[in-house]
Amino acid sequence: MRLPVNIFLWTFTATLVPLVLLVWGVTSYSEQRFQEEITREIDENIDSVIGEMSNRMRYERQVVEGIGQAQEIQTMLNALMASSVGIRHPELTSMRINANRFLAGLQRTVPGLGSIRILDAAGNTIIKVTLGRVASPAFESLGQVNYVEEEFDNEAFLERLQSLPSDQISFMTLPMAFGDALPDREPSTLYAVRPLRNVDDRTAGYVVVNTFGEHLDQILSFSPRPRDGKIMIIEHNPGLPDRDGLVLYDDERNLGFISPFENGSVPAEYNARRIDDGAFWNAAVAESNGVHLDADAGSRYYYQEYHPYPQSLTSWFVAFKLPADITSAPFRDIRLSLFGFGLLALLMSLLLAGLGARHFARPITRLSQSLKQFADGQRDQPIPVDSSTTEVRQLQTSFRYLTEQLASEARRRDRAEKKALQQAKLASIGEMAAGIGHEINNPLNNILTLTRLIERQIPSEDHATHEDMRDLRAEALRASRIVRGVMNFARQLPPEHETVELADWLEEVVDRMEPEAMEADVHLALLSATARCQAEFDPAQMEQVVTNLIRNAIHASSVGGHILIQAECLADSIRIEFRDEGSGLPPDLIDQIFDPFFTTKEVDRGTGLGLSISLGIVQYHGGELSLANRRDAGEPDASGVIARVTLPKSKARPRVIQQNDTPNPPTARP
Repeated sequence: MRLPVNIFLWTFTATLVPLVLLVWGVTSYSEQRFQEEITREIDENIDSVIGEMSNRMRYERQVVEGIGQAQEIQTMLNALMASSVGIRHPELTSMRINANRFLAGLQRTVPGLGSIRILDAAGNTIIKVTLGRVASPAFESLGQVNYVEEEFDNEAFLERLQSLPSDQISFMTLPMAFGDALPDREPSTLYAVRPLRNVDDRTAGYVVVNTFGEHLDQILSFSPRPRDGKIMIIEHNPGLPDRDGLVLYDDERNLGFISPFENGSVPAEYNARRIDDGAFWNAAVAESNGVHLDADAGSRYYYQEYHPYPQSLTSWFVAFKLPADITSAPFRDIRLSLFGFGLLALLMSLLLAGLGARHFARPITRLSQSLKQFADGQRDQPIPVDSSTTEVRQLQTSFRYLTEQLASEARRRDRAEKKALQQAKLASIGEMAAGIGHEINNPLNNILTLTRLIERQIPSEDHATHEDMRDLRAEALRASRIVRGVMNFARQLPPEHETVELADWLEEVVDRMEPEAMEADVHLALLSATARCQAEFDPAQMEQVVTNLIRNAIHASSVGGHILIQAECLADSIRIEFRDEGSGLPPDLIDQIFDPFFTTKEVDRGTGLGLSISLGIVQYHGGELSLANRRDAGEPDASGVIARVTLPKSKARPRVIQQNDTPNPPTARP
């Protein structure tokens, strides 16, 4: 299959599939975030509604507590006890008048209280005030007490009253005979019942209050409806099946807490059990806070359970009803629009892909021809990197990189050969040094013997001459140690490692070089404050290295120049640096500075062996020796050379450069 056809097919697949996935993924993610935002908004609104209703219900409970503790009610307790057994208290009439006046005034002061009753211990109504109107005691009883409402015999209701906790408000329904609502319909809210206790701690009567829910209707009517949702309040009352699922408030049906029903009865559809064939109610009872999707009716219910009556199993569900497609409808149009634009873009991209496929194939063909020419030996013309296509340009770059790597490999091979040649030169130093060292050792031994003989002949009081002879013998011994070190290096023997205090040892070596520096009028400065540590190396061999580097710096410095010697202790190594202010290293001689017998000094000032021997000593200690111009080593404004010696703190294996190593060639000044 030709390249243009392949490009066309891959473009078609690579465009269509990601487009569909992208549109679907973006809209699905946005729809999910939008649904979460709506849920959060509805939940916040439900919390606000519950908070407002909770404040109102708490206030009404406080009012009920206040009624039970009022002086006008407390003075009636003895009269209530008497009336419960059919005995009329002589002051019952005056007490009733005072209590009626108090309760009527309270209803006018505190609006929203529907009906207030004072019952005796037998459950009969002594006082009743409804919406500020006082009911007269028009019903006679078998005893001598007239009741506001007809006396009735309801043992079950009386048992419920007597079982109520005496120290708190309870909520319950009253028999239909109390008649606070239309026939066959109970009030929307439960009655608040507070037992009244006399001084003997016996129940003398009850305060019974019902609010009708007028203020709850006001709270709900002023509550915001996010997304034009409809509010529903549903009662959950497991103890009363007739009220379980009763809809108390519904925006959609214009139903409020105080709304009457036609014909005085509760329609069957005003029960939440009928919503979605009971699926909504089952979900709400199982999970007190959530969202229910009514697939048949196309509605979505956001609900949350609220307990308006403390110490009661009765609760309310505050629900918001919204259209089921409130979250999906906006994104349905977005998806259609995106798919339409995507299809148009796909057709345009396929057209451009067909034209571009032929354009992209031409540079690949030319590159194939160039590769064949290169294989045939025509390598004088480099491949230009001029293609506008990234992949083809990468092919061109890779081919050019191939030719550069071949040239680089040839240069690395040349450097490896130079390293091998340098190792051979160092070996020749060893052969020569072995012979020279043997010849020098004999005169040194004779000098040491003669110094001992001369010292015996010097009078004991001639202290100056004795001191000179000791200095002469010390220098001869130092020369002997240096020769022995050169011979050991020539024989490639390992250094004799000792534990050395770096700062003290380096200070002694620099002090011995001070006369030579003073003679050249060059100042030596030693910084060893950061070199307070111990290291293992051969002090004699390393003294030779330091001496060679300082001497080279002195020779390269002009009169009045400064040489800075700085030592530093690192984590696993030590480092000694030597900085001079000379003219630096000639670039054309950098590759030769470690060659044996190579020197740019005058004939009487150097043999060209110092750096070669120093390099060998440092390598056999497992360290590194490097020289570079200071301007090339991070000091652009400085002149001169920086020599750096790095040694491991502990004894290490010799560092020998193999032929396949490709380090940068060291730079040094002979």
